[in-house]
Amino acid sequence: MTKKLSSSLISYDNGIVTIRLCGVFNEKSAEEYRERLFKFVTGLNRQPFSLLADISLVEGATPEAFDVLKRIIKRLPEMGLIAKAYVYKGPVIRGIMFQRIPELKNLDYLFFTDIDEASLWLSREYKRKLSLLFDS
Repeated sequence: MTKKLSSSLISYDNGIVTIRLCGVFNEKSAEEYRERLFKFVTGLNRQPFSLLADISLVEGATPEAFDVLKRIIKRLPEMGLIAKAYVYKGPVIRGIMFQRIPELKNLDYLFFTDIDEASLWLSREYKRKLSLLFDS
């Protein structure tokens, strides 16, 4: 019997897709998460959405898992992503993300240590970006 080392929860409310990741991710668990997330987002039919990624309970990830994450980050804007926020607990995972995914430096998002602050900022940013999309 194998023990599941990671988990992911995905929910949606008022234009915000919230994901909560927990544990240690390897390539297989990261691919499973990618498949679930893309299936979920595809169901939004290319409607603009924002993403609140709570990674505060992620304990680590293999290099292959970070490669999967890099593909997710590159693909989501094509699927309607207009704003993104990460919630993290300590600087280690955040630092590793920047090291393994240099593309993060070119994306529009913020990192937070408080989920309520992240939710508030993301809600405002989502509305702001929606208004820019529909005013143009």
